[in-house]
Amino acid sequence: MGGLKGYGELVEKAKPAYVEAKAYTHVGFSRRRLDFENMSIHREIREFAAQLAAETTYDTIDESEESRVVLLSRPGKPKRFGGG
Repeated sequence: MGGLKGYGELVEKAKPAYVEAKAYTHVGFSRRRLDFENMSIHREIREFAAQLAAETTYDTIDESEESRVVLLSRPGKPKRFGGG
């Protein structure tokens, strides 16, 4: 997964509250363009998120292996919504 430095610069410039690192999912119309093998496994997404966190001031605060997503948040106490 390339472009890590550029992603880091974009995140620091935009300063969103959260960043979701997630991958392509082989569902719907996308199945006509890409194969199942084009999906990253969760370990790869976790590694990318860790590298992105190292390039930025963001911290990993949550992840879902089933959804292949890792959530990063700005430093400090993350905002919580609902019962989370």
